[in-house]
Amino acid sequence: MCRWVAYAGVQIYLEDIIFEQDYSIIKQSLSARESSWSTNGDGFGVAWYSDKAIPGVFKDILPAWHDENLRSLASQIQSKLFFAHVRATTGGSVARSNCHPFNYKNWLFMHNGAVGNWNICRKQIEGLIDPEYYPYRHGVTDSEAMFLIALSNGLQEDPVKAMKKTIRNILKIMSQFGNTEPLRISATCTDGQKIWAFRYSSDACSPTLYYGSPTTHAQLFFKDQINTISSEPTDNDAQHWFKVQEDAYIVWSNGQIQMHKLGI
Repeated sequence: MCRWVAYAGVQIYLEDIIFEQDYSIIKQSLSARESSWSTNGDGFGVAWYSDKAIPGVFKDILPAWHDENLRSLASQIQSKLFFAHVRATTGGSVARSNCHPFNYKNWLFMHNGAVGNWNICRKQIEGLIDPEYYPYRHGVTDSEAMFLIALSNGLQEDPVKAMKKTIRNILKIMSQFGNTEPLRISATCTDGQKIWAFRYSSDACSPTLYYGSPTTHAQLFFKDQINTISSEPTDNDAQHWFKVQEDAYIVWSNGQIQMHKLGI
């Protein structure tokens, strides 16, 4: 399974989260503690917002811990909101087009989990993608398909409603094929202003999801504000972190988190 982290808060360098944490996502890519797959070396991606509405995106197929370009970029790019993802493929090839985050206009999306028996029901699930968004189907992963289906279901207007509909539509198709493997989702999306994150599985074994306030090198630090959402805690201080419940979603806005029941 993959690992991901989203940061939103005062402006920091990307390296402050993805490299400089005690248990950063780069360290997780070598040895994840809360995943069935400890190594996530099938590519990576980072995305960040600057003064432009459209985020910058950088992806590669090298293991994140082995890419000197990533280290250099992370030491130079500053942002108030960025996504980072390290990949462990569950079936798709190792290719840039299959690396997260996926983007459409000002939106970003990344995912950890899998659609069970993807190769069996892939064609029918891809059929849920509206023709308007299908040209943005660059890879072959279930994660990218999920993003495009969510866009087709109105992600830009109402992310929660769109993700609920997407999950239900996928579950319906999986049921039609008698899938023996579960649907598991730990996913997040952003429009550059707010962040939504979702945790769900059809077998009550969702990939882990946390939110918290690890220490960064920011000159300003607001104690009561949440700045990070991630697959795993990025430091060893349990007081910094809160676990997202099964079948739930959270919304980050201006340093505050609201958690709600997803109710699939």
